[in-house]
Amino acid sequence: MQKSTLPTGTRTLKKWYEKGSLTFDNPVQRSGSQWSLIQRSLLIHSMLAGYPIPPLYLLKSKEGQNTIYDALDGKQRMTGVFDFIEGGYALHGGTPEVELDGVIYELANAGFEELSEECKDEILGYRFSIFCLEEATDEEVEEIFKRLNNSTPLSPIQKCRSVLGVELSAWAKEVCRKDFFQHAISLTVAQLRRESDLEVLLQTMLLLDARHEGYDYKAISSREVTKYCGHIRGNYNADKREMMEEIADYLGRAFPEKHKFLKKSNVPMVMVLSKIALEHGITPAQFKEFLDEFCEARCPAYTMNTGTGNVKRAKTEGRLTALLDIFACRFGLGTDVSILSTETGAETAGNEASVPAGGEASGEGLEEEIDPGKPEEAEDKEVSSSC
Repeated sequence: MQKSTLPTGTRTLKKWYEKGSLTFDNPVQRSGSQWSLIQRSLLIHSMLAGYPIPPLYLLKSKEGQNTIYDALDGKQRMTGVFDFIEGGYALHGGTPEVELDGVIYELANAGFEELSEECKDEILGYRFSIFCLEEATDEEVEEIFKRLNNSTPLSPIQKCRSVLGVELSAWAKEVCRKDFFQHAISLTVAQLRRESDLEVLLQTMLLLDARHEGYDYKAISSREVTKYCGHIRGNYNADKREMMEEIADYLGRAFPEKHKFLKKSNVPMVMVLSKIALEHGITPAQFKEFLDEFCEARCPAYTMNTGTGNVKRAKTEGRLTALLDIFACRFGLGTDVSILSTETGAETAGNEASVPAGGEASGEGLEEEIDPGKPEEAEDKEVSSSC
């Protein structure tokens, strides 16, 4: 086996691909696109920010007079860049901004053509580090691929996929690709890598099953969510799936871009509340206006149930009842609207009682988001938790 280096720019690689000189047909390659939108978006950010990108590995061979480069490692990187340039996707809402020559450029939710000329030139001119391998045996190719693709340990939520089963996991993945998850919720890059978008979806499903069917749970921690995944495996029917898709589509219309209240610990609360909004004909625009107002104000009944231990059932239901209380007042829904299961004894008639913040804190899945969305410099304006 012979190895050589071949630093090559994006434009050249794309031309090779278009004329068939660069291929992604090696049998050891994974089929289709394995990367999520956030992974593809962070690759584009890395190219612009000058972050290190692992080298590409190409198998070099001759077909008559033509040189062929077959990708052994780097398929996801190259196809991700090519697809972005061709307008195949817009960057994730969580993509960080980038600084070029002292100028800050926003990247979140941007397509290639929406970028500045400076950013487009940087992407098209980016030079990848490439190793070319010639005369490698099949055994060497297999071994190299195996070593280049050593698995990264799965997060607790990522492990839920195997508990859900292939079919339900594939459905959940499609829901997480909807606009609300991709462009509206304010997850950190680290949370996105751990697939916290899947986590908030599963937490919402759990809470709605608790509301509608009395599903019993102790918390919405990763451990309890994993237990719930076992409960719904092969048993999450079409009506429930349609409901979750309707909620995601509704919120996607309400929040076309990132919203500061939609942090990890708040998203399941908002999704459950949106089910009530749908039941009462509240439009997406009205729902957004309500959440804007709720976010700018301070609701003591909600805030006291955030912070450490917020995944516990008491604090989770405290946040839900506090949200519903203000929501019901805002839209005149009366006192008989419930956001919790009547079987749990937590019926919110009148919604007077929010759950205190005290109690033992679990060490699992704790959050530090004490402020539910209000900027630190905002005026300390309080919203009453009753009409």
